[in-house]
Amino acid sequence: MPVRFYLHTKTYTDGRRPIYADIRWGKGKAASDAGEARLRTGTGQSCLPGQLSDKGRVTSAGKNYLKVNRDLIKFEAEAEKYIGQAEANETELTPEALLALLKPKAAAKKAAKDSPALVDEPSVRTMAVVFADWQQARRARLSTKTLTNPTGLIQRLEEFRPGLRPEDFVPDKAGRCRLLDDFCTYLVEEAPLRTGRVGLYNNTISSYLKALRKLLKHAGQDVSWLVDEYAEETEGEPLTYEEVLQFYRTPAFEAKESGNHKTISRQHVRDVFVFNCLTGPRYKNLVGLKPSDVKLETIDGQPVPVLQYVQHKRKRNLAPVRVALSPIAYEIWQRYDGQLPVPTNQTMNEVVKQLARAAGLKREVTTVHGNGPRRVEQTLPFWKVISCHTARHSFVTLQHEGGSDLVTIQESVGHSNINMTRRYLKSRPTARHTATLAAFAQLDKQATGPAAGTRGTPETSAGTL
Repeated sequence: MPVRFYLHTKTYTDGRRPIYADIRWGKGKAASDAGEARLRTGTGQSCLPGQLSDKGRVTSAGKNYLKVNRDLIKFEAEAEKYIGQAEANETELTPEALLALLKPKAAAKKAAKDSPALVDEPSVRTMAVVFADWQQARRARLSTKTLTNPTGLIQRLEEFRPGLRPEDFVPDKAGRCRLLDDFCTYLVEEAPLRTGRVGLYNNTISSYLKALRKLLKHAGQDVSWLVDEYAEETEGEPLTYEEVLQFYRTPAFEAKESGNHKTISRQHVRDVFVFNCLTGPRYKNLVGLKPSDVKLETIDGQPVPVLQYVQHKRKRNLAPVRVALSPIAYEIWQRYDGQLPVPTNQTMNEVVKQLARAAGLKREVTTVHGNGPRRVEQTLPFWKVISCHTARHSFVTLQHEGGSDLVTIQESVGHSNINMTRRYLKSRPTARHTATLAAFAQLDKQATGPAAGTRGTPETSAGTL
């Protein structure tokens, strides 16, 4: 694990010492080649010497040890999440950027102190400072994931031209911003990735433009001119029902994480993923499920377990989502007494790939991404592209293959728009080919039937002309 807690040498008057965090990510895709990827910073917690265990938790002898440990766990989880997101996006995460994410108020204050221009003219702010201020202003309304979405944008802006301000993004009379055009060209042609590849995919650039709109709007800038020309629809690859069963029946051998040697239960990840494939909630809803969310209802005279939850999605219909549990889903639910051991999204994605590979999910999948005007195609084994969100795509497709109509599926996954359900739904190649051949076979049958004789053959018809 990248986070280690230790006691600082500073001592307060009551003998307590501050608890600091030593965060390292030097070997991941988010690390810099130029220097050590490491951040040491205070956690805001303290305890007496000897009360901090080797596992980084305050013992029961410490004052308010339960609250302190909850805060330390939250701090550790946030640091791991930010590092995981940077690695997933293959963007460099600097210690300064991580500090701004963990402590936005402190980072904004430090940036204002270090910039003489901000002292003389408080209205002049860099995009990094605007980001920190935006996070602080919306912390009570937005999820942590949403609050961190602009991180990649800020990092790329600093790579492209450090110190950019909102006032720099001004369009000309034709409604084009030369600076933004140059930035997008840089992202397409020059932006480096940790894999060695150069140039971002169009959907990543699209996400940056959405984040830029948010920050510029927060800074009081007009954003009506900013048009996203890079958004592309991508298709998720769902599992077949046979693959879900194959995944579920594969033994989940346990492994240990490096660092503090905490055991990750692969069986837990396997069960949670399969449950997700059979019920379809978003990850955040999956995390929030509790034992009382499943109740037995009488359907056709038989008791049926039904999962009901209110989805955590801003600006969405807050009506409860209700899904009947299949025997396997209910078996998993009962195994954990309704308290599913859902790991972090990053851990889930990593372990699901390992389990999918062990289960033999190696069929070839073609992925297509846009890089500016280019199309980048890759053929990969299925286990390499599988992720936590694959389960939601799989649920939609499996329901359709089992005979459910689109409206029923839409209500079962909580989509506000049926077009979103259509985007999640993917037909299988074999089914498409079978339907195509069946259609032509039907046309051939009609063409060679009794009524066809009155029309004549192509040769006789041509001869009468």
